[in-house]
Amino acid sequence: MIRSMTGFGAASGEFAGRALTVEVKSVNNRFREVAIRAPKICAPLEEAIKKQVAAKVERGRVDLWVQLDDRALKRRSLSADMELAAEVKRLLVELRDGLGLEGPITIDHILAHNVISANEDSPDLEEMWRALSPRVDEALDELVAMRFHEGEALAADLTKRLSTLSALSSEVEQLAAAAPALLLEKLKTRLNELVNGLKIDPARLAQEAALLADRADITEEVVRLGSHIERFYEFIAGKEASGRRLDFLLQEMGREVNTMGSKAQDVRISTLVLSMKAELEKLREQAQNIE
Repeated sequence: MIRSMTGFGAASGEFAGRALTVEVKSVNNRFREVAIRAPKICAPLEEAIKKQVAAKVERGRVDLWVQLDDRALKRRSLSADMELAAEVKRLLVELRDGLGLEGPITIDHILAHNVISANEDSPDLEEMWRALSPRVDEALDELVAMRFHEGEALAADLTKRLSTLSALSSEVEQLAAAAPALLLEKLKTRLNELVNGLKIDPARLAQEAALLADRADITEEVVRLGSHIERFYEFIAGKEASGRRLDFLLQEMGREVNTMGSKAQDVRISTLVLSMKAELEKLREQAQNIE
């Protein structure tokens, strides 16, 4: 069954006692495009998240949000560089004595040389991934389910329009079958007007009518269009993503219908062709929503 490219999914859990939420949304796009918005501590995991998305979404713009209070997860600590502090003190003493100065060397003098530094440790990435990955999967599963649900509505509409297109094609085929006789009659009438009562060779007349009928013959186009319609039905019922193939198929269908219109020698066929073009345009609009 076909899938829409629009959908939404969400999942919640926790990590290190903090709420963890994943939300994912998708919209139409010619290719697959994934954008991830997550706290900085999740940055090393973004490629793994994109692989999860690629495993379940073939086409569409996908936006995925990870919400986690990373400030509460970062562990801050201070450390003193004792070797540096000792070296600073030695140099300060040497400098003082060398310049003949007096006074003690205090801790403030030493601290002025950045012997104490602040450290910030992030959570273990493997532990975070074990908490995050299942939530990403749950959100994507909900997204895909919604895309399938919307795909059912798309399939119903596409099936209805294909049925209409097929019925119009059958009418065109019936009218085209009667075209040779109509062309012969028109040719007789036109020639009688031109030759003003002179005798016309029936064999020559039939030959000219046959040539006209051959140029106006749309049998091949009708057959190919019918084949394309059957293929379209197969894509709708198939399990694989078929949006790109449907785009190509609709181009081929449009080509056949345009050729019918250019060959038509009957105003009734031309009218039907216009209706077929209108249905094809609606099919194209809907196909833009299919994965």
